[in-house]
Amino acid sequence: MRKSIVLLLVIAAIVVLLSPGIIGRIAERSVESNLQWAADENQGVIITSERFDRGWFSSEGRHRIEIRDPEILEALAMLAGRGTADGDASLIIDTRIDHGLIPVTSVGRTGGSVAPGLGRGVSTLFIEFSDGQTVPIPGTIYSTIGLTGVLSANYIAEPGSVEADDSTASWGNANIELSTDQETESFVVEGTIESLGVSDAGDTLRLGKTTFSGVQSPGSFGFSVGEFEIAAESVAVEEAGIETYRLGPVSLAGTSDIAGDRVNGDFRMSIDTLALPGYGEADFDVAMRFTGLDGAALGRIVRTLDETGDDAGPQELQLLLQEDFEELLAAGLELLVDRFDFDLPQGPVSARMRFTVEESDAESFDLSTLLMTLDAEADLTVSEGFVEHAMLTNPEAGAIVGMGYLRRNGDVYEMRAEYAKGLLTINGAPMPIPMGGQPYQGN
Repeated sequence: MRKSIVLLLVIAAIVVLLSPGIIGRIAERSVESNLQWAADENQGVIITSERFDRGWFSSEGRHRIEIRDPEILEALAMLAGRGTADGDASLIIDTRIDHGLIPVTSVGRTGGSVAPGLGRGVSTLFIEFSDGQTVPIPGTIYSTIGLTGVLSANYIAEPGSVEADDSTASWGNANIELSTDQETESFVVEGTIESLGVSDAGDTLRLGKTTFSGVQSPGSFGFSVGEFEIAAESVAVEEAGIETYRLGPVSLAGTSDIAGDRVNGDFRMSIDTLALPGYGEADFDVAMRFTGLDGAALGRIVRTLDETGDDAGPQELQLLLQEDFEELLAAGLELLVDRFDFDLPQGPVSARMRFTVEESDAESFDLSTLLMTLDAEADLTVSEGFVEHAMLTNPEAGAIVGMGYLRRNGDVYEMRAEYAKGLLTINGAPMPIPMGGQPYQGN
């Protein structure tokens, strides 16, 4: 019994006193590999280690993230209270890591613990611009390096604000948790921002309490797949200090996955108190799914959009994307709109839709090919009150009812539309679609 106790004490001494030095080397390599993975995943970002002073029980390091992406540079300039980002900028991260299988030196500080792992860190950040100006970034990152090398980080910031020229940004308490695994190249994020406001030239966008979460893993076509969810209690717009528009709560969610050479996914959105001119405030709810998208063509479309940025006009984008978009359609796909609902003061409006495009030859694909390979159907249900209101405010609405596009069924109006091989049918009445200058005549 006494020998067993002595053995346990020896093991405990090794874990507490001898493991930190060994674990420190492993922790350093884990930090470097996670940073390198992050750099590889983000274009326009260069990450370097300026120093890493490894001690027996703790280490301190500084890493520089050089940022050249114009959009990120502008955001950093705003955060620093500068009007514009002149030249490149760097994000500097100073980190202290308490390491050892039992990181005893982390006890007593925020985020500290003796839970087993490679180490526990605390990081502060600041921005360094090309002219030498340095600006601290609000908040602190508390991180944990697990025994398998998984890095978990918790960013905590108190309320604050910054000003730059005619622009202002303000935020409430923020708490964001991020976990990355460079072995699987995946990450999990979850966070809450109590409030967020951005003002520019007197116009202000305000978000109420916003929560978000996501799980993303790299796909085989150059983009990540997984799931995400975002919810904001309110969205408001102010002009000259006067609120002109408000809606919410607002929620967005979606998932995506890859099966062989195809991409599948779904998207859901819900908006309360959405103002519709002439009809009042409505609650809007949509849910759709897509299956069988060609992954290679979709990957090229995503890369083109990333490389083009926001400067390209509609015509330029059309020219850049046309070939890949046609290949995407030629490969075949299916889009299902399971829910497209408005809850209006005049009554509900509800639609369900399906679009299926059969596979065809990409070399000869054109609009007529699409019309021949498309199979679609839609069901629309409209409340009596909505139709009556529409006819009072828009005379053309009455023509739609008179032509039989909307048929009354009790206290609602309905439309059933079907399309296949150039023939459109609405409520049983055929409406041929001209193809190549001639209407489709059927088989």
